[in-house]
Amino acid sequence: MAESEKKPHSLIGTLSYDNWRASDAGEKMLGEYEYLIYTDAWLTGEVTDGVGPYKFFNLGPSLEEPGRVWPTVALRLSIHVSFDPPKMDKTDALRYHGGSMTDEIAALASLKCGVRLRSGGQTRRFEANGDPQGRPVAWSDRRDPELGSFIGTRRLRLPTVTGQHSMMPIQEMKSFPSLAPDHAIGLVRSARLYQDALWLSESEPNLSWLMLVSAVETAANLWRSVNDPPLERLKASRGEFVKYLESTAVAGLPERVADEFTDSIGATKKFVDFLLEYAPPAPEKRPSEWGQVDWSNDNLRRAFAKIYVHRSKALHTGIPFPAPMCQPPAKYEASWLAVEERPTPKAVSVAGGTWLERDMPMLLHTFEYIARRALNAWWSSLANPAS
Repeated sequence: MAESEKKPHSLIGTLSYDNWRASDAGEKMLGEYEYLIYTDAWLTGEVTDGVGPYKFFNLGPSLEEPGRVWPTVALRLSIHVSFDPPKMDKTDALRYHGGSMTDEIAALASLKCGVRLRSGGQTRRFEANGDPQGRPVAWSDRRDPELGSFIGTRRLRLPTVTGQHSMMPIQEMKSFPSLAPDHAIGLVRSARLYQDALWLSESEPNLSWLMLVSAVETAANLWRSVNDPPLERLKASRGEFVKYLESTAVAGLPERVADEFTDSIGATKKFVDFLLEYAPPAPEKRPSEWGQVDWSNDNLRRAFAKIYVHRSKALHTGIPFPAPMCQPPAKYEASWLAVEERPTPKAVSVAGGTWLERDMPMLLHTFEYIARRALNAWWSSLANPAS
């Protein structure tokens, strides 16, 4: 056996990343396995080459029942690396994201395709000198994923992640092993958060909002550290408040307030700037103008800052995202090409809370549209830094 086959490997990125790089380097295959991937979308096409040691076989069910989760994809993966046993002398979570190799792959594919994808258990093993067709197995300590029986009794909060979707965007995952290890780790964490957001959206929309914001924030933290002056950060996150401070005509007051809160406002600016950098154009199919989000840069900046404020309140004071932002979108007019993008009333009072229009910048499905495309654009920029 060659020395490269004997030497154990120290993990530098994530499991799927290191395994993919080992495969590309020509390392010998140590084993091959199949897992079921579950979704509530109707997937077309399949990807069985071009993505390293991973193959996605379409099992063929045509899903017409909203919220019904099926095993729709068989993921076949080959292992090309044997990892060192972990050192047990200190805590090390530098590469931790809470899942397995198949969870990583399903999350990255979910981010590319814009559908709910989650890995089930292992169903087949291809062993050395064994049956060339593999041995069926049912070794799994996880339950099949589900969305809940209440789905289908009302509108979906994320209507665009169901229905017919192509699997071909999975081919774009081929850039993953070319990323720097820290970028690969951050990308997997963002993808896992995005994946969780999709699966939580119909049962726990407030948590879905938190996961989507965290997915973006994870990428933004890798993208850029904030070195702007504190007052510029405060203007980006609390523009109206800065105008009020300036209206007092108290010399130095805006700067003093900004200095006091510099740590917290830096996070807001980084989140907002990341989304403005990578945000997609407005959707092609839109409702009437009164149901649209104003896609101008100034309005999106205010909207993203408001969303981050809601996120901070949800995390630190237990105040959930406004109920109107968590509702399924409506389609009030047959002439609309798509459902509403934001809550349309001037004010809403529900469940003990009242919100004005300016505090409800968009619906969950609109932010999912923005977040997924921004994260994929960032992924592309990591793979092509000169572009």
